[in-house]
Amino acid sequence: ATMGVMLLSGQSINMVSLFALIMTLGIIVDDAIVVGEHSTSQRRRGLDPTAAAEEGALRMLAPVVASSLTTIAAFMPLFIIGGIIGTILSAIPLVAVSVLIASLGECFLVLPGHLRGALSHSGDRESQPRAWFNNHFDRFRNGPYRRALEVCVDWRYLTLACAVGALMLALGIIAGGRIGFQFFPAPEGDIVYGNVVMMPGTPREKTEAMVRELERAAHSVVNQFAARTGNGEDLIHSIFGKLGRTQANEFQSVRGDKYGGLYVELAPSDHRQVRMPDFITAWRSNIEMQPGVERVNLNERRGGPPGKEIDIRLSGGSTRDLKDATREIKTLLERFPGVSDVEDDLPYGKQEVILEVTPRGRALGFSTDSVGGQVRAAFQGAIAKRFPRGDEEVTVKVQYARGAITTEDLLNLYLSSPSGADVPLSEVVSMRESAGFARIRRKNGQREIAIIGELDESKIGAGKLIEALEDGELPNIARRHGLQYSFAGRAEEQARTMADMELGALVGMAAIYVILAWVFSSYTRPIVVMAVIPFGVIGAVVGHLLLGFDLSLLTVVGLLGLSGILVNDSIILVLTVDERISAGEETIHAIVAGSQDRLRAVMLTSLTTIGGLTPLLFETSLQAQFLIPMAITMIFGLAFATILVLLVIPALIAIQLDFHNMYQRRRDRAGLRQRIW
Repeated sequence: ATMGVMLLSGQSINMVSLFALIMTLGIIVDDAIVVGEHSTSQRRRGLDPTAAAEEGALRMLAPVVASSLTTIAAFMPLFIIGGIIGTILSAIPLVAVSVLIASLGECFLVLPGHLRGALSHSGDRESQPRAWFNNHFDRFRNGPYRRALEVCVDWRYLTLACAVGALMLALGIIAGGRIGFQFFPAPEGDIVYGNVVMMPGTPREKTEAMVRELERAAHSVVNQFAARTGNGEDLIHSIFGKLGRTQANEFQSVRGDKYGGLYVELAPSDHRQVRMPDFITAWRSNIEMQPGVERVNLNERRGGPPGKEIDIRLSGGSTRDLKDATREIKTLLERFPGVSDVEDDLPYGKQEVILEVTPRGRALGFSTDSVGGQVRAAFQGAIAKRFPRGDEEVTVKVQYARGAITTEDLLNLYLSSPSGADVPLSEVVSMRESAGFARIRRKNGQREIAIIGELDESKIGAGKLIEALEDGELPNIARRHGLQYSFAGRAEEQARTMADMELGALVGMAAIYVILAWVFSSYTRPIVVMAVIPFGVIGAVVGHLLLGFDLSLLTVVGLLGLSGILVNDSIILVLTVDERISAGEETIHAIVAGSQDRLRAVMLTSLTTIGGLTPLLFETSLQAQFLIPMAITMIFGLAFATILVLLVIPALIAIQLDFHNMYQRRRDRAGLRQRIW
């Protein structure tokens, strides 16, 4: 089913889709567990194998369909995410939904036939291991679990308070920064770009010499690691240099003699001991700067969403204001650990000659536009005539001879005044030289400058850095120069993705509520079932703390998937309790006995899902490390939340019945007063 859906959607099987398939290995058997467990209980009550299999499938049809629909509703919000992140994550909901639909078909069309054959032998003598397990499980269910359940139901408000307290503690750990957050921890790359930018006017030979210096430093690093690890000779696969342009420039592909680039391909990350940050740090420290170097940047090519962790945009004001503010912001960024290779896209170009019309020139009738137009026509040319020649149009342009323009030509240039007199340029303008800018970018009609840089998130997270900048000097710098600032790059992608996920989560929770309202025919009972969803955060926080991983976008995705699984466990338990209450059993006894009845099913569904995901925790491939936070979230979240389902959900049912009885007593008293009056 997964391969068919991926084929129809036009997606290829990749690492994310394989991860999603492994993730659903445990989920796919949940429906079969519930149906099989109920059929087994019916067989124990005396039904023949065929009737027991049919009764189990028919009785569990509504709750199993509802539980699958809630899980699908939990994964559906991932389809709302747009951009590159949505493209990366789209395989997860595709795989999950296709697996769940296939599981439903197998559960009600194939499984009953298998159960009939299995149940026909259920009366045979049990094997010794099976009898041992059943005896110990029954002893646990009727002993420690029942006693703990009775305490939790009797002290239900204290039980709820303890669960809420644990949730607040977990959220406090996140808010306090004990666990970091990386939006999308991309796998380690194998390619490094070394970019060289020389001062304006630098000849090509000096740029070439600096590129050779980069190559020398790279080989020097290889020799250092070879001496240290013994296998450094296999560290670099290839080095390729390019003059006249930079490699993988963040803003655009810039060209010119002052630019140079070096492309270094390392051995695959899983086949080398040297990590990419260590190689870049060692390479940077071995570079000997030569005269005329403006900057050298070493950038790793990384996967994941586009953009830099550091990308600050300034807009408005003059180019001088933008450049002055940029210098201050660069100095500010250099104070933070882990920040390197900070640059902007408003570089200085060659020296420019600034012409300003003098009062004498204005008296002669010249203006800035007229002077600029005549100077431009002289040096860039002006079209004197157009005439047809055959099937084409010939354009005649008049200008100075190319390659022969000098400063003397500019000084000796004559301009035509409005009166028709020819006046030397030097008599109507004043001239001064100034360093101009190579390019000036605009967005929505305003000048804009981008300040980007590399960030080592092991030293400071991007979120913490942005928070520190906004709470620090960045707003003051922008205000002092009359500019506006914003964050782009990965920060912009993060804000857009999180907004999509918030919308998707609201839609998903609303869909789950509607499905539960249909199953329970109640507006309040779904609240009890959904109340367990937030408590999955407790396990996720504990898991990340124990294993030393930061929270990430995949953690949030894991919480969405976890919500559907937790609701599945709660549905079966609550339905069983409601059946006992409807049959006339005393409320507390029905809650305790119903929870005992579904202990095996709830534990099996949780353990199979945990078992299916646990191998991912031991994945050693560096390319799969960014997927582990999602597995941690679902494994630890499900482990902790299952305990809450078995203990807190019964307490919540009792609390809801307390409020229902209180409301009913008030209605009865109000009705009694009305009859008396």
